[in-house]
Amino acid sequence: MKLEHKTHRDGNLHPKAFNCLQLLVLDETLTYHNEHAERHPFSIYSLSIQKVMQSFNAVLNEIERISTALFNADGNLDYPLKKLPDLQKELLYALQSHIDDCYRILKVIHPYNSNGKEDFVESWLEKVKHPAYKDFRNAINEYRESFAPIVNKIKHNGGQLRPIMMYSRGRGIVTRTVEKGIQTFPKNARIVGYFLEGMQPNGRIGPDLKIHPDGISAISLNRDLRYHFANLYRVGHHLRAAIARTVRKLHGINLPRDVGVNDAASQYDIESIAERVSKLPPLFFENEFSKKTPDIKFYRHNGNTDLILETPGSQYMTWEGEVMRRYEIQVDAVCPEYQLPYR
Repeated sequence: MKLEHKTHRDGNLHPKAFNCLQLLVLDETLTYHNEHAERHPFSIYSLSIQKVMQSFNAVLNEIERISTALFNADGNLDYPLKKLPDLQKELLYALQSHIDDCYRILKVIHPYNSNGKEDFVESWLEKVKHPAYKDFRNAINEYRESFAPIVNKIKHNGGQLRPIMMYSRGRGIVTRTVEKGIQTFPKNARIVGYFLEGMQPNGRIGPDLKIHPDGISAISLNRDLRYHFANLYRVGHHLRAAIARTVRKLHGINLPRDVGVNDAASQYDIESIAERVSKLPPLFFENEFSKKTPDIKFYRHNGNTDLILETPGSQYMTWEGEVMRRYEIQVDAVCPEYQLPYR
């Protein structure tokens, strides 16, 4: 799927649902949020996107600090990685909450029905036979299930995220593009990531086997942030289609073309975040070499910006060379043995 966003046309770089929901502000007859005692759907989406973008920004800022930190006299990075897991956890929480908020939006554009189950939004949508629920769920569920198990294990099973970094200390690494085999020699190569900690069958603590099937791998943020950012826009695209389908079914009208919305009130710089994600180094952990990674391109021209996202993308690059690995872990006094990733 290829999605294009242009500020000269759309007024902003938000996902497609943002401008679509602005149409519901102009026509209050298309929403039933007051009956549901909920915010207006545009407010739900705006606040939800704000939390996600602020979390992206926090993780990007921390990656930049790690990537520019100096080495001490012992040759070790003079900056701790301990902040990174909490920031990444908050991003994953925000992304899962965002999907839940999308379901809330589908709920409040449907007439209130007291026969539906009020405790769980998805149960309510299914109970009232919402005209767009199943198609929307089917379109985004694979993405949701790609990271929801991590969030659930953190929330309900005491799972801990642990940081990892691979870096070269002057010796350097060689990268090769997958398609043409073009070699490059990146300077100051640092690959920052994380893994979910869990108990392994041999009694060791290490990468959780439900999340990391081989028990020795991790997730690089260079790939993970691209993956989540592109899928955030894909979810917005499908939500826009679900809103249009609901309005057509309930009101017998087709939504007009989205109008450009100049979003000057945001408490985040979406253009800067998009640009920084697009410029993340294409350096991933070795178990990710074979995975397709979303392609994200960002352009500035004549005071305007363009964002082009393509999912699932393609294979980016492989690398080889001598690297150092850095971990920050906490050994359990009862289970002192630890399985480190890539060892």
